[in-house]
Formats: sequence, C-alpha cells, structure tokens
Amino acid sequence: MKFVFFEMLKLPSISQKRFLHQKWALKSTDWPVLEIIAVLGLLCLTNLLSDIMARNDIDALPLARQFADPHWVPKDWSVNQPPVYRILFQSLFGSFIAHWGFLASSLIGRFFCYALIAWGLVLIGRKLGLNLLLQMLAVAMFLRGHQGVAAGERIVGVLETKIFAYAMVILAIAFMLRKRYRLMAFLLGLATSFHVLVGGYTTLFATVLIVLRRKIYFPSARELGFMILLYLISGVFGLKPVIEQLSSPTPASPIPISYIYVFLRMPHHLNPLSWPANWWITPTFYLVLLVSSAVVVWLNRRTQTLPEQLEEYQAQIGLFQFTLISLIPYVLGLVIAPFDSQGTLLQYYLFRVGDVMLHLNACLLFACALNSIFASRKQQKLLALLCTIVVSISIVKGFHHFKTEFQSTLNFPDKTQEVDPQWKDMANWVRQNTPKNDIFVSPPVEFANFIWLTERPTIAKHKLMAQTKAGTLEWFSRMRDLSGNFNGVDPLTHFSEKLLTEGYNNLTTDQAKALMVKYDAKYFVTRIQHQLDLPIAYRNQSYVLYTK
Repeated sequence: MKFVFFEMLKLPSISQKRFLHQKWALKSTDWPVLEIIAVLGLLCLTNLLSDIMARNDIDALPLARQFADPHWVPKDWSVNQPPVYRILFQSLFGSFIAHWGFLASSLIGRFFCYALIAWGLVLIGRKLGLNLLLQMLAVAMFLRGHQGVAAGERIVGVLETKIFAYAMVILAIAFMLRKRYRLMAFLLGLATSFHVLVGGYTTLFATVLIVLRRKIYFPSARELGFMILLYLISGVFGLKPVIEQLSSPTPASPIPISYIYVFLRMPHHLNPLSWPANWWITPTFYLVLLVSSAVVVWLNRRTQTLPEQLEEYQAQIGLFQFTLISLIPYVLGLVIAPFDSQGTLLQYYLFRVGDVMLHLNACLLFACALNSIFASRKQQKLLALLCTIVVSISIVKGFHHFKTEFQSTLNFPDKTQEVDPQWKDMANWVRQNTPKNDIFVSPPVEFANFIWLTERPTIAKHKLMAQTKAGTLEWFSRMRDLSGNFNGVDPLTHFSEKLLTEGYNNLTTDQAKALMVKYDAKYFVTRIQHQLDLPIAYRNQSYVLYTK
C-alpha cells in the first residue's frame, strides 16, 4: 500500500508517455476572461450581498475607517487598537470607507477580491485540464455549505484582510503549479502582508512542496535568490508585526493570554475539544474524496500522451501533495489539543489554511477524476450534461439567495445587521443629540453595530478583540466589568456570549453607576426591560438610554 502511494506521486514513465490512447475531451475555451466572468458570477451570486457588516467586517471595517480618520471616534477603545498585521488593508481601504461609507466600500471591496479569487481559480482549473463546466462544478461544490471542513475558516466571504490574503494565495498556487516561482513568491509575500498566518503557512507549505519535487524542477540559486528577495519585499508589512509581537514582553496575568484567546474567545477556530462531537465527519469525507480522486487520476495516467496532458497530470498530483502538506499542522493541532491546556501552540491557528485547502482542492481533484473517468466522446457529453444540471441548480439557488439579500441590502442596515426599527431610531437619536466624544456603556455582545451606527465611543465589544498581548488582557478585564464580574460565574469554565449578555442585563443601578464612573461614560444604553434608577435621556418601545 505504501509503495502504491509513493508511485502515484511520480510522473508517467517514458513508455507510458508513448502509449497511444484515443481520448476525446471538452477543452477549455480560448477566452479565459469568459471563464473568469462565469466563476466570478457564481461567487457573487452566493456571497456578494451576504452578511454585510454582520460578521468579521464589523471588526475589520471600523478599524480601517478609524485608522484613516483618527478623529472619527477618537475615544473608543476598540477601534483605536494598533493595526498590527492589518496595516496594509487599513491603509488601502480606510480612506475609501471614510468617503464612500461601509455599504459601498464593502460591495466594491468584495467584488474586487472575488475577481482576484475567480482569476486564480480559473488559472488553477485550466492548469488541471478542467473545462469551464468542470471548474464551475468544483466551485459550486466548494461554496455549498461551510467552506471550512471543521474550524470555521472561509476563503470567499466578507471584506476583511483575510480575504485579500486568500486571493493572493490562490493566485500563488496557480503560478506554483506552472512553476513560475518568482510570481508565486511575490504573491505569497503579499498574502503575508495582508494576513501573516494565511500567507506564512502557505509559504511554508509551498516551500516544502518545491523541496519534495526537486527532481522534477528546482529553482536555480539565482532564481531562489530572486524568490527570497521578492517575498521579503512584498511581505514586509506582515513580517514587521511578527517581529514586534515576538519581541514584546508578555504582561503578567493570573490567566495566560493564550488561554483567554484560545479557550475563551476563539474556541470555534482553535480548540477542537470544543467542537461538536461529530465534527470529524466532514473532514474525513473530504479527505477520502481527495485521496480517492488522486488515486483515480493516477490510475488513468497512461492516457496522458501529449505534453500539455503530462503537465496537467503533474499539476493534479502537485495539488494533491500540496493539500496533504497543508494538513500537517491540522493533524498536529488535533494531536496536541488534549495536552495544550494553556493554548500555547493552539493560538497559532494550526487549522487555518488546511481547513479550506482540503475542501477546495478535494472538489477540484474530484472534477479532475470525473474528467479522467468519462473518457470517450459519448461519456464526455454525458458528463457535460450532468455538470450543466448541477451547476444550473446552484445558479438557480444562488439567484434566489441573491434576490433575498438584495432586498435586505436596499434597507441597509436591517435585521441582517441586527438592526430593527427601534434600534435604528435609538442610534439616530444618539448620533444627532449627543456630543461626539461622550462615552457610552453598551452591552458587550449585543449592539455590536453600536460604534459604526452611532459614531460614538463605547467601552468594549466581544466581537472587537485586540490583537496585542496587553490589549487581550484589557479586553478580558472590560468583559468582566460589563458582565458584572461575569454574573458571579467562573469564566474559565462557563465563559460565553450568553454569560456576558445575562451579566450585563442583570447589572444593578450601583454597578451601572460604577461602570460610568470608571470609564468616564455619560450614558448607559440597554433594553427597555432593564430598569435602573437613573435619569432617562431617551427611550422608545424597545430600548432606553440612561444618563448620569
């Protein structure tokens, strides 16, 4: 079995190359731009209007706006955190958001990122020998359900620094499969500048793959020097914060910073012991799909007779190897999870890149396997029909989803952003009737939109977590204060968004006054059911704004 596995990673022998086999296949169009437009259309149908200012962009976009315009909400703690690895994203989009607003900026930024991703996917698909229908099939499979297999990672999603990094990664993979390593290195550097973990991990995986495939092609010393130089130049915005973070002292704390980050704030991404009991089913399925697809490609390798077909085979096996390499940190994370009680290693997102690479590349190699199984003219016509049916169903569902999201976007902000008419009324009143620098006490979890809706400072938000060591401790301290010392419950074992919300809603008048004194806040906003013995500045049917 071991012999067969290593044999499939080799190129066809000379005798196999000379073996003549008549095969008819649907070819890629001579107009790759049309393929990019088609894939881009599918990405936009399913994601362009989804969750605008409702997911990670609640964090990313206000930070970028504040970075470009420090006078926007100067007294808010969350949005005035150091940019760390986000400096490139914030520099590019901060001014744009300040001039065009969150909705327009989000749509334009997403479209641009999706175009880059579509370009990369088409380049990969064409190198793998996939025609447009098979490319669309693979993308439709990937977009169905969760993009990550277990750790909640996403490639196509909201406008944030990570989506730019993944766009660069996909383009880098495309050029890696073409052995255009200088472009690959430059793009991986950009990915590192946008998101140090996404770009850094992918750089490591690509390096390992190049070394393993050195007998096929290995860059010369001159080219290797150019690659390193290009990576360092384009990755400077990511490498700088890494050095600063590693060299900065760790503040003393009774609770390790890594524990707070891994087990209290990000367990859904970092701690597999907190995932649902059946989490392993999806990654196992896609791992089986990946390996079985690669086996099918290997078993049909004798059909590769032309030079371009041999290159397609080489790219297919190369993508398979790259995916396996990306799963090494994934497996490492699963092994150390029961023993890493402080989150010392888990904090480095060992599941990040592999979580989406397994899914995406399994879908791409599955399409390659179908292409090799349906070899004759008649079979390829049947395959084209089946792909057309599946892709058409995805497009129809995408149109229905797009229509629903379009109606929501016309009313932006609305329930997608957790904004009802009463909350919109409260936010408008606050923005129009309170001084710009007055600080507000607001719930730690609910009203996550408070800062960008009201343009007023608040104490802290669960969603807007600092990225520095000292900032993480301060965030935890503010969560403690806003929840009334975690509602009297041990946070190490019961920390959750529900706990924070219940703690805030149970704050007494004395606790509310103490909060306002400690953080020099003038107002306290909450739901109408939360009655306090404080003067009322404004209220409506659902919400009340108390003042000193």
